[in-house]
Amino acid sequence: MPSDEQLISGCINGEEKYRYLLYKQYSPMLYGTALRYTKTEEDAQDVLQEAFILIFDNIAQYNGKGKLVAWMNKIVINQALKLYQKQIKKNILVDYEEYENTLTDYSIVESDWLGYQLLLNMIRQLPEGYQMVFNLCEIEGYSYEEVSKMLKCSTSTCRSQLFKAKKKLKQKIIDFQNKKELL
Repeated sequence: MPSDEQLISGCINGEEKYRYLLYKQYSPMLYGTALRYTKTEEDAQDVLQEAFILIFDNIAQYNGKGKLVAWMNKIVINQALKLYQKQIKKNILVDYEEYENTLTDYSIVESDWLGYQLLLNMIRQLPEGYQMVFNLCEIEGYSYEEVSKMLKCSTSTCRSQLFKAKKKLKQKIIDFQNKKELL
């Protein structure tokens, strides 16, 4: 596998081979990021596709500071946030009380009772705002101030949504654990 520098150079020169190799190497991880920020696999695929278009169009602007994967990950997150903002504007998002009764049971049999896929599904079942704030603060490590700027809301709203997200997620884990113990 070529180095990141070789991949970047090849992509800047418009060589399809290097674009393919960059995509092949990093798309699984970046898709995982997109899944954390979207409700459906289709949305995650759209976010990933749009992100790679931006990555290929702007790779010459990557300045070498930090890791290439972190730069690309930020692009994926920004694309997911753009999709989220569009959904808010279109009023696609629903109130949690309406949404709560439509949640699907995503029970997964794994040797580890709370594997990655199960946790991802639990996070994806959170209401949109909770999901965004949880991912940005707890997984990506952004501060409340940074998240409030990204989501165009107050820091107190971020804190409140993160508190509620953690509470809902904790309850989902407890419910799952109790359900598993009954089996």
